[in-house]
Amino acid sequence: MNDPEELKQIVKMFKNGSSYGFRISKKDRELLNADVNNYFEKIVSPDGKKITFKKIEKERPNVLKSAKGLFEKHSDLMKRLEDS
Repeated sequence: MNDPEELKQIVKMFKNGSSYGFRISKKDRELLNADVNNYFEKIVSPDGKKITFKKIEKERPNVLKSAKGLFEKHSDLMKRLEDS
């Protein structure tokens, strides 16, 4: 596990065209195992003093397989729900 104090860093907002952004370091990018193809959820605190970015994990195929199995196992229930 990484030491949170080592990960602390002061960054400056910069202008990029008509938008603004923050840079992340190569070390941060590697820690996140992220590249330009990843998406992040942005959460701004109610007081506007904190922004959190949360990496959105890619869909896992086994989740869909499990859901399909549950639907098939309980097909009678699913049919009743669909008809109601």
